Amino acid sequence: MSLEQGEKTSGRRPGATLFLFSRLALQNVLRRPARTLMLVLAVTLSTGGVFASYTVASGIKDSMDRSFSRMGADLIVVPARAMVNITSALLTVQPTDELIDSSLIEEIRKLDGIAQVAPQTYLQVPIMSGMPECKANLIAFDSKNDFTVLPWMVAHLPRPLVAGDILAGSRRAETVGDEIAPCNQPVNVYGKLGRSGVGPLDDSFFTTYETIELLQTKLKQNAGSSGNSKESGTESLANFNRSRISAILVKLKFGATPEQARFSIAKLPGVKVVTGATIVTSTRQATTALLGGMLGFTGMMLIAMLIMVSLLFSGIIFERRREVGLLRAVGSRHVDVMSMLLAEAVFTTALGGFTGIIFGAGLLLIFQRSLVYYLETLHIDFAWPEPLAIVSVAILCSVASALVGLLGALVPAWKASLEEPYLLIQGEGG
Repeated sequence: MSLEQGEKTSGRRPGATLFLFSRLALQNVLRRPARTLMLVLAVTLSTGGVFASYTVASGIKDSMDRSFSRMGADLIVVPARAMVNITSALLTVQPTDELIDSSLIEEIRKLDGIAQVAPQTYLQVPIMSGMPECKANLIAFDSKNDFTVLPWMVAHLPRPLVAGDILAGSRRAETVGDEIAPCNQPVNVYGKLGRSGVGPLDDSFFTTYETIELLQTKLKQNAGSSGNSKESGTESLANFNRSRISAILVKLKFGATPEQARFSIAKLPGVKVVTGATIVTSTRQATTALLGGMLGFTGMMLIAMLIMVSLLFSGIIFERRREVGLLRAVGSRHVDVMSMLLAEAVFTTALGGFTGIIFGAGLLLIFQRSLVYYLETLHIDFAWPEPLAIVSVAILCSVASALVGLLGALVPAWKASLEEPYLLIQGEGG
């Protein structure tokens, strides 16, 4: 009777059929618990390995990027007449009055092999209110492109860096939250840099170009209101021009060599190029290649899981040829049979993906409690990805495991659903 009702209400037949075969697929999954358990276990191990390895690889990449940023730039571009100490030149600009045009930034950025450029400008300003003779180095940098100053920041206020904030080197007595007055203009000490052993970085203050322009505007306003057009000790700030900079720090792309970049940049007028130890560049690039290999290995694990699932379901479907033949013999369409087999694959691999995320989280917890804890005892920071990024990777791995099940079972299910019922029934018996 229900069959007659189904024929009369053809509008509901597809949905009812889909529900019937989905329920049948779920029953088939539960009917063979040992086989299902082994398949779920295989997918669990693969998904958990992919999730944990990708998360750890991302953390290692972020940690290495930060560590290598602390090693400084691959080379630095300075005015041709500037005197440069090679030991410290690759972290920040040296004290100098020589300047170059900021238009060189874009020219250098367009050269082959250049990954990142960061300008800096050196100023010397009174740092205490009412004491013009008490001067300190104040270095302006571009916070959006910087890769040598901010990586050294070990403490900061719980908010983003804004105009009016300043960073203090490790040898400065000021602490986070203090207020100082360069050129008698109050600013906040936003962050504190770690000890680098490089004098210009440890002894100086750093701030953004926006803060320098803000201080310059306030200085001119105060000078105009007081009638004193040139306050003692403030000449460096008063004469600041953003189109003139002291140095350009350069990071190279993977595969580029300092010699090639130096040859290209040296053609620009009025500059000279200083390179540091090549071991920094070679180590940075070798580690980049290693991390790329780790991510490639993660992709290979997904491909291996796809092949494994395809082989397993080929065997499972071959074992169930008689069952498939009987379903075809009683009138089931080959599309319905294939949908049922694919639903079984998706149910199984989705369950394996979910348990794999739990397994991967356990691996990450073990990693946190062992190796990361050991690194922390050595004062080596491990940068975990953001929680949202970890959750996103977990969701992607779960979805990927279900898709792998779908793709892995697609070919064997399609071939079985197209065979003649009597061949399938005979094939079971052998």
